Amino acid sequence: MQRQKLLGILVVLGLLTVPCRAESHHGRLWRVSSAILGAVTVADVQSSFGYQEMNPLLRSREGQFRGRGIAIKGAVVGAAIGVQWLLVRKNPKAAGYAAGANFAAAAVTGAIVIRNHKIQ
Repeated sequence: MQRQKLLGILVVLGLLTVPCRAESHHGRLWRVSSAILGAVTVADVQSSFGYQEMNPLLRSREGQFRGRGIAIKGAVVGAAIGVQWLLVRKNPKAAGYAAGANFAAAAVTGAIVIRNHKIQ
């Protein structure tokens, strides 16, 4: 579990080191929102690991959240941030919208993390 936390922290910090040219306020906001979404996703993985998973796509054969769920969840969030990065690179004015989407996803995921901790 310690390795997973360390890996999550490194991924989040890595997002903040991606160089951007002449970054606007919205570009910085998008980078912060991406880091927050990554951190909340790591918290979600930590709060779900080893417990029964309700989402059939993320659960293992035993019905628990394990490696398969982590891989799928990481791929989805990574792909979303990657597509946003391409979009923001081509159209910097879209950074505000991408940041809003990240903050909304982080809020929903954060609510799930709180729920997970309450039922454990």
